Amino acid sequence: MRAWRYISLAFLIALGCGAGARAQESAESQYPVISAYIYNFTQFTTWPADAVKDQFTVCVLGHNPFGPSLAPLRTRTVNGKGISEKFYKGASADISDCNALFVSESERDNVDEILKLVRGKPVLTMSNMDGFVDSGGMVEFTKKDSRIGIRIGLHSVEASGISISSKLLRLAETSE
Repeated sequence: MRAWRYISLAFLIALGCGAGARAQESAESQYPVISAYIYNFTQFTTWPADAVKDQFTVCVLGHNPFGPSLAPLRTRTVNGKGISEKFYKGASADISDCNALFVSESERDNVDEILKLVRGKPVLTMSNMDGFVDSGGMVEFTKKDSRIGIRIGLHSVEASGISISSKLLRLAETSE
């Protein structure tokens, strides 16, 4: 198990350095890379003990841009608990059982409302929308040239009771 975490971190470092993050020209090509980042965040982030119930739940809110690229998560674990994925159509969804929440571009007009619902709760919020961290989100996947980068909003992470490994923080741009 420990070896898998180091392999995951090595993969994440390769993505962060650009070796594996070269994206094809289509916008959809970034989602398999973001899916890998999401998995790695589950391995290098700590949630409060009572935050994860029977399964670790990764949710996508809005249009699902991932296609089948999140499916491999179902064969993985987070601290010995299986990973399930849930997809919700819009901001009115009950996202209270999400441990990690990816907010799709289709929810741009509802970001403030969505983040208000999970503010201070142990839900790792992620998106690839420009300005997501500035709006109070925790993780923003950025596209620079043909690479996927990471911005982390430290204040939002700390307020949620979640802790992100320093190994991940070193790979990311952080903001207060």
